[in-house]
Amino acid sequence: MYATHWGGPGEDYRLKKISSVNINEVNGISAPAPDDAAPVWQTPKALHSFPWFEVLMMTVGSIGLLGLVVFWLSPASSGIASLAKTTLLAVVPLSIVLSFILFIDRWEPEPWKTKGALFLWGAGVATLSSGILNTALEENIILSTGDLQQSQALGASFIAPLVEETLKGLGVLIVVVVRRTSINSVIDGVVYAGFSAGGFMFAEDILYFVRLDNPEAGGVLWTFVIRGLASPFVHAMATSMTGIGLALALMRFKRGWSKTGVVLVFWFFAMVVHFGWNGTVTFLGQYFFLLYVLVGVPAFLVWAVTLIILSHKEAEKIRVGLVPYVRTGWLIPGEVTMVTDRRARRAALKWAGSGGREAKRAMRSFLVNVASLGMDQRLMAKYGPDHARIENDQQMLTQAVENRREFLRLTSIAEQQQDVTDAVSRLARAQ
Repeated sequence: MYATHWGGPGEDYRLKKISSVNINEVNGISAPAPDDAAPVWQTPKALHSFPWFEVLMMTVGSIGLLGLVVFWLSPASSGIASLAKTTLLAVVPLSIVLSFILFIDRWEPEPWKTKGALFLWGAGVATLSSGILNTALEENIILSTGDLQQSQALGASFIAPLVEETLKGLGVLIVVVVRRTSINSVIDGVVYAGFSAGGFMFAEDILYFVRLDNPEAGGVLWTFVIRGLASPFVHAMATSMTGIGLALALMRFKRGWSKTGVVLVFWFFAMVVHFGWNGTVTFLGQYFFLLYVLVGVPAFLVWAVTLIILSHKEAEKIRVGLVPYVRTGWLIPGEVTMVTDRRARRAALKWAGSGGREAKRAMRSFLVNVASLGMDQRLMAKYGPDHARIENDQQMLTQAVENRREFLRLTSIAEQQQDVTDAVSRLARAQ
C-alpha cells in the first residue's frame, strides 16, 4: 500500500511558515493587517450563530408574498391553471436576470441566505407595498384632476419609479447596515440590488400576465415579449444604481453627510432609469421602438459590460489582497491560484469531491472565505482599517483553516481507502 502524505510539499511549506511566526505568551498569532503589517491577535473560535436576520427578512418577505397571493393573485379569481402558466412565464425573465447576477458574483459570492432574503423582500414586501401605495396615490390624483387617463400616465411614469425604487432599495439598505462587513465591492451592492429587483420583477410579471391571460384582454404573449424578453433587466438596472450608491457610501466615504449624499444621488439615478422606461412607454408610444433601439439597448450594453469588467477585476483584487496571507504563511501561492482562476477552482472542487460531499462543501467554503479575505484586505489597504471588518476577517480566516483541515482529512481518508482497494486488487490478480 502506498503511503499518503497529508497536503504534500505545500502543507510542509505552510506549517514551516506558520511555526516561524511570532507567538506571544497568550497564544496570539501574527496575522495580516490592512497595511501589510502583522499585528498580534488572539485566534478566535469559529462562530456558528443562527442567521436570525435572514430568517426575519425571509419571514417578512413570505408574509408579504402571501398577502400578494391572497389579495391580487387569488387562484379562486384568476384560476389555478392560469396562475401556474403565468408563473412559468415569469420564470423565464427571472432566470435570465439571475443568471447574469450570479455570473458577476462568481469570484466572491455573497451568502445564499442573504440573497434569498432579499429576493423574498422584493417579491413580497416591495411588490405588495408598492401596489398599495401606487394605487392610493393614483386614486388621489384621479380625485384631484378627474382625469383617469392622465392619472394613470402620471402614476406609471412618476409615482411608480419613486415608490418602487424606494421600497426595493430599502431592502438593500437594511442588508448593508446589518451585514456591512459582507460588502467589500461595488459588485456586492449590485448583486444584492439585483436579487431584490429580481424578486420584484418576478411577482410583478405574474401580476401583469394573470391580468392579461384572458380572451377579452387579447392574451399574454405580447406582454411576455415586451416585459420578459425585450426588457427583463429594467428593474435590475434601476435598483443596481441604489446598490452601487450604498456600496460606495459604505466603502469609500467616512462622513455621514457624504454617505447620505452619494446614496441619494444614486437613488435618483435609479428613479431616472425606471422613469426612462415607463415614460417612453406611456408618453412616446409611437417612438417607443426607436428609442428602445437607439437608447435602451446601448444603455443596457454599457451597464452589462461595465459590470462584467468590474467583476473580472475582482479576481486581480483578490490576488493582490491575499499577498500578505501568503507572506505570513496562512496560504500558499497555489491556493491563491485556486481561488482566482476558474479552471483551478473547478479542478479543486473536483479533487475535493473524491473525499465525499462534506469535503467538497469544505472546499467550497474555503474558496469563498479566502476570496472574501482578499477583497477585504485590498479594500482596507486602500481606504484604511475597519475594526468590525478585521474582526470578521479573523473569523473567516479561522473558518478557512478549519475548512482546509477538513477537506485534507477527508480526501486523505479517501486516498488511503483507494490504496487499500488497489492493493487488494493486485493481490487478487496475483493469486
